[in-house]
Amino acid sequence: MRTYSDKVFTGIVKERIDITDCEFIYCTFEKCKFVDCVFINCVFSECKFVECSIANMQVKESRMSYSSFVKCSLVSIRWENLQSGSVFYPIEKLDSCYLKYNEFENMSFKKFDFMQSSIVDSVFVGCNLSESIMKNCDLKNTEFTDCDLRKSDFRHASGYNVSLLNNRVKGARFSYPDVLNLLSVFDIGIEQ
Repeated sequence: MRTYSDKVFTGIVKERIDITDCEFIYCTFEKCKFVDCVFINCVFSECKFVECSIANMQVKESRMSYSSFVKCSLVSIRWENLQSGSVFYPIEKLDSCYLKYNEFENMSFKKFDFMQSSIVDSVFVGCNLSESIMKNCDLKNTEFTDCDLRKSDFRHASGYNVSLLNNRVKGARFSYPDVLNLLSVFDIGIEQ
């Protein structure tokens, strides 16, 4: 396995290739693009991605832990495939990122700050998002199913689909008018 530590990668463009047997520790990726790539037996540990574009990433025997993403575009990623047991968290930070068609399953985002990111057409299933901050996030068509949303902050977030029937929401904070989305499951009419 090739190991890269404290290395900065700038402007790398990789499309439709396999990247195998690489370990990245404390590395920074700036303005890089990975499209339709397959990462096989790779490790990303405490890496930082800045203004990167990652789309349709496939992983086999790979993991990511405590990595941060700033102003990145992340499309069609199944994050649960990058977990290594319950100890490691693939994402430590998301700041002003655009996520589309992402899937998060059985992951912990407790007290996580999504920092004004746009997370559209995505799914959170069985995730712990208690005390997380979704404030000012665009969550258009993003669904939350069987999630712990207790004490989370959705104020000024928009477009989310949170069911009161299959999520725990005690103490969560929402703001008008998007809070009305919580009632959509009841098939009732609301007039102003």
